[in-house]
Amino acid sequence: MYLKYKFIIIIIFLIHGCKQEKTNYFPSDLNAKWLYSISIHSSYKNEKFLKRIMITNVKKNKKDGKIELSKLYSDGSYYTYEIDNNKVFRKSVVLAFNEGIVEPVQKVVYPDKNFKVKEWETQEQLFLVKGFQPPLRNFKPQSKITMNYKVSRRNFKFRSKNKSFNDCIEIEGEGKTTFIADTRSGPIGVDVVNTEVLCNNVGLVYQNRSELTNASAFGNMELKKYLIKKGD
Repeated sequence: MYLKYKFIIIIIFLIHGCKQEKTNYFPSDLNAKWLYSISIHSSYKNEKFLKRIMITNVKKNKKDGKIELSKLYSDGSYYTYEIDNNKVFRKSVVLAFNEGIVEPVQKVVYPDKNFKVKEWETQEQLFLVKGFQPPLRNFKPQSKITMNYKVSRRNFKFRSKNKSFNDCIEIEGEGKTTFIADTRSGPIGVDVVNTEVLCNNVGLVYQNRSELTNASAFGNMELKKYLIKKGD
């Protein structure tokens, strides 16, 4: 009888272990593609900008248990990541536009792609805030932010744009920073809030990021990103 129960316990453990191994919120399949719809809304004159972007896993190497994965964006940008013991580390970035990166290029993006780690901290930068009034029209600050992230929901179904995704996880991040636009006015404060929904074997399906100021020349900016289609 003891051996029978022991055998059952082992089977349950193996099934649970296999299920855990199949959990993957950062898919690395070669040639996998994600098509996103992006809207950027400005509180200044209530303007909205729309665009689409395709992201493709174009290169994948595995060595010493580590995966090196490169992603090509349809705007020409090129990102390379290293996945080691489920940690997603960004190794390099080549941007197709003139704006640079002030946050660390090499950094941990997700401390665990299965999100067993519930809270973490990472460096990001402003990329939405933009000046809309002279003499600051089109001025874009790129101050660094320390973002504090946490897992806010797990194992839920997410519905977006008439599509439904199972086994999803939601992460929320908050941070504060300042920037100098005009030496006569002093530093301008920015509150940053970022929410992402990632689903098992799909990856990022939704993002909502806000960069909020109290300056009339800049106002508030909000980005919404929706997954339209994922293909292989």
